[in-house]
Amino acid sequence: MKKNLSVVVEDEDLIELMRILMDDDAEAALAFLKKHFKGKAKDLLEGG
Repeated sequence: MKKNLSVVVEDEDLIELMRILMDDDAEAALAFLKKHFKGKAKDLLEGG
């Protein structure tokens, strides 16, 4: 079953995400995911 996961970010976070993608910064990417998706993925897996 496919599930949808959305995140709302402020402009500064979007700029940070673009920097991460441009720099191919794996460590910052992991930190970004932990910050913005914390708990959301777990909720989806538990039936949310």
